[in-house]
Amino acid sequence: MVPPDHDDDEEEYVEQTKAISIADLLKQVIPEERKLTATLTCIAGKASGRVYKLDEPEILMGRLTDIAVTIEDDGVSRKHARIVPGATPGALMLEDLGSTNGTIHNGNRIVEPVLLRDGDRIRIGAKTVFKFGYQDELEERMQSQLYDSATRDPLTQAFNRRYFNERLASEWAYAKRHRTPCALVAIDADHFKRVNDTYGHAAGDYVLKSLVVVAQKVVRKEDLVARIGGEEFMVLARGTVRTQALILAERIRVAVEAFEFEFEGQKLAVTISLGVSTSDDLGVESPEELSGRADEFLYRAKENGRNRVEPPVH
Repeated sequence: MVPPDHDDDEEEYVEQTKAISIADLLKQVIPEERKLTATLTCIAGKASGRVYKLDEPEILMGRLTDIAVTIEDDGVSRKHARIVPGATPGALMLEDLGSTNGTIHNGNRIVEPVLLRDGDRIRIGAKTVFKFGYQDELEERMQSQLYDSATRDPLTQAFNRRYFNERLASEWAYAKRHRTPCALVAIDADHFKRVNDTYGHAAGDYVLKSLVVVAQKVVRKEDLVARIGGEEFMVLARGTVRTQALILAERIRVAVEAFEFEFEGQKLAVTISLGVSTSDDLGVESPEELSGRADEFLYRAKENGRNRVEPPVH
C-alpha cells in the first residue's frame, strides 16, 4: 500500500495500516509479552509511512539533515521542535524550539511543552503530520516494510524512481529558495548486457546490488542514491557546487573500479560511466533540465571511452 501524499488521505491510511497490523501480525502476540516503544509515524507529507523510534533522550525535529527527524517541507525551521522525557517515568513532552511557523499539537499551536499521549497528531510545516503512539516490534516492522515498499527499489534497496522524482523537485525548490546549489550524478554500469549474457542475470543482479553498496559508502548521509531503471542510477546531493560534484563522481568511479566483484567464484571486471550537472549550470532552469543535463554528460562519458566522468575532473 502506497502512503498518502495529501492530508485528505490521513485518516484512511492510518485506519488501513492499523487494520493490517492487527489482523495480520499482532494477533499472534500475547498482550502481556508485548514490549511497547514510543514512535512517530509520518501520516502526511513527503515521508508518509516512515516510522521514527523515539529511543534517544532528545529527539530533534526540523530541516537539518543530521538530526533524528528531518522534515522536507515548507515553513520548517532548522531546529523546529523536540521531544524530551517528562517528569514521570515513560512520559514524553513535545516542545517548540522558537520556530517561525510554530508546532501544532492536536490542532493547537503550542506555547509551552505538552505531554504526548497515544494517538496525538503533530503538524510541522505546511503538509507534514505525525502520529505519536506506542508500537511493539511487529507493528514497527510492518510500518517500516510499508514505507520501504513505497520508496525503495526491491532489488538494490536504493530509492526508487518515484521517490527520486519527489526529492528532486523538493531539493530544486530548496536550492532556489535558499540560493544554494544542488547536484546530480548520473551513473550507468559499463557493458552491463555483457555481464548478463556471459554470467547470467543472477550475476547482473549481484553487480547492481554491489554498485549501490559501494556508492552509499562514498556519498554523505544526506545524499540520495536512487535506481532510475535498469543499470542506471542517480545521486542527488544538496549544497554541492560543480567542483564538489565532480570530485564526488570521481570518488564513486574509483571506488567501483577498485571493488572486487566476485560471483560464484568468477571475478567480474565492472566499471561505470558518470555524468554531472548542477542547478547553477548555464541553461538549467528546472529539475527536468537538471536531470537531462546529467544524462547528456553520462552519454558523453560513454562515447568518450567509458569508465570516466563528464565533464572531466580537472
